[in-house]
Amino acid sequence: MGAAFFFYPGRDYVLVGLMLFLPLLDRGWHPTTPLVPRRFLHISLGLVVAAIALLMWRPSFHSYAITTLLLAAIPEEWFFRGYFMTRLGGDTRANLISSVFFSLMHGLTRGWLIASQVFLPSLLFGWVFQRSRDLPLVILLHAFSNLMYAVVVSSL
Repeated sequence: MGAAFFFYPGRDYVLVGLMLFLPLLDRGWHPTTPLVPRRFLHISLGLVVAAIALLMWRPSFHSYAITTLLLAAIPEEWFFRGYFMTRLGGDTRANLISSVFFSLMHGLTRGWLIASQVFLPSLLFGWVFQRSRDLPLVILLHAFSNLMYAVVVSSL
């Protein structure tokens, strides 16, 4: 269970707002990554096709897929990879630090079991971002990962 301070109505919307807009207040930071897929467009399209196929198989997850994209993958990757990791230098150390904070945020808001489960995927997302500098690719990878997790867990 996370800290009681972090449980209140509308908490998720406040966190999404902070993750989306706090980077814009940093005058020393400018987004250097494009907001449309670049070199890895084929991988991004592959993730979209895989998600569509998964949703055709399990149509009850349509709303979850949209929610996880809009309220988790986009704001979290924009903040933790696009802003925080880039601001820390974008190297392996920056990936490790941003992944620790990514897990810490999940621990405080979702519980420490979830925090332990998101650390390794966060390192993977950071590594993909480090190698590609393609934020849309990482966003799609994050959303697809969450969707796969939800489908697998629901079938257990």
